[in-house]
Amino acid sequence: MNYQLSLLKIPVSDIPTAAAFYVDELGFTEQFVAAEYGWAQLATGDLSLALYVPGQGGGARSIGGSVDFHLALTGDTFDDLAERLLQDGHLNEDRIHAGNDGTTFIDVVDPDGNQLKIFRA
Repeated sequence: MNYQLSLLKIPVSDIPTAAAFYVDELGFTEQFVAAEYGWAQLATGDLSLALYVPGQGGGARSIGGSVDFHLALTGDTFDDLAERLLQDGHLNEDRIHAGNDGTTFIDVVDPDGNQLKIFRA
């Protein structure tokens, strides 16, 4: 078998607010938004991301906390995003982390308190 990642899903409380954050702050492209159904689908490259309101058909996960997956961006793209998000106050602990293993990463906090870990690839 050869699995491929099809869709990452993140629970949110308000579709328009969350979609605007992921598009404006993180650079995702809006594919479609159906706020009346509690769903938005976004993309970047080959990665699809869905935002959903729990209980409206997308799932029932609790809003907030770690989203349980990690993303990565290369060099300058990561550096530019990390610095901008730091200045805008969207990083957990208001800092860019340096791991003991030599990694560099940020913990981004969306408007609902969901935390996304993004590594410098």
